[in-house]
Amino acid sequence: MSFNDIIVYVDGTSAAKARVTFAVALAKEQDAHLIGIAFAPNALLPLCGADVGFADMSGVLGDVKAQGEAALKSFEACAAAAGAKAEGRLMQGMSEQFPNDFAYFARQVDLTILGQPRDGDPLVGQYALVERCLFSSGRPAMIVPAAPTELALGGTIVAAWDGSAEAARAFNDALTFLEPAKRVVLFVGVTESSGEKDEPPIDDIVAHLKRHGVAVQVKRVPVGEGDIGRLLLSQAKELEADMIVMGAFHHSRWREFILGGVTLTMLEEATIPLFMAH
Repeated sequence: MSFNDIIVYVDGTSAAKARVTFAVALAKEQDAHLIGIAFAPNALLPLCGADVGFADMSGVLGDVKAQGEAALKSFEACAAAAGAKAEGRLMQGMSEQFPNDFAYFARQVDLTILGQPRDGDPLVGQYALVERCLFSSGRPAMIVPAAPTELALGGTIVAAWDGSAEAARAFNDALTFLEPAKRVVLFVGVTESSGEKDEPPIDDIVAHLKRHGVAVQVKRVPVGEGDIGRLLLSQAKELEADMIVMGAFHHSRWREFILGGVTLTMLEEATIPLFMAH
């Protein structure tokens, strides 16, 4: 399996550099067509009580558009230097509608590459952008942290297995990365109930991956009432993992966003790329 077309969200933030570098390297390795998408709103709502005239707002909009165009030029230059097939596109519209428009476009490619929500352009709802892509695109997403990271297809991957449909989808979508990896560690959380240890069945998923040429090392980790997301991150760090593969938003989206959850912890605190699917 391979990715034939990939999109990456491009903005003028410093965090975008690592994301674009990762996307270009992946597109080059996969011989995929890479599309960089930037956003420029065509209207801005003035701050409450602020006396802002139309001319002033037009100037701001022009500046924001210029920043988006500059970000795309930088993206295209990075791709050209690497010899990757790429094009840049500037989307315009209302800020609150952009996550929906972006997710719609993501349906028509193999993979979406995004940054961590806290690091994005404040004009775009970054958490909404990630959530819409995962819930509405039907495609997997790669979340790339702001710290510089190299593409490591032959390294170590941690794959979180809980028996859910989301995890199963993520594993199959990630075969492009799992198959060439030097080591794949299947992270299985084990709980204790009524004095007995309980874990999701793993024999069949291990056999399924083996048929795809992926030999996994199973790592059972006791999980209690603590933060499972931070536990997974610490385990990945201990294993010197290059990537984490996991299902996203196993619980309802409202529970995840209001009460927190494993997905949010991973999105906000991961220091290596996250491959996620819902």
